[in-house]
Amino acid sequence: MIRVKLYGLLAERSFSGREEYEIPWEEGLRPIDILRREGFQGEEVDAIVLLINDEQASPESPLSDGDRVEFLIQMVGG
Repeated sequence: MIRVKLYGLLAERSFSGREEYEIPWEEGLRPIDILRREGFQGEEVDAIVLLINDEQASPESPLSDGDRVEFLIQMVGG
């Protein structure tokens, strides 16, 4: 299983509408696949920071069974 967490507006704008849930692990599954299933594409994906087991990672990083994936909106300001 993969544990998924979407923070704030990401959960509200996602297809599932959920903040936290689990999905079955599949060979070759990547965070980008989860984002696409949730309806995020293109520039939206570029504005999302993701963590795999508390480590920042690429949307193309392969996932392993038991991983926890968190998606956050990248904040800029000053």
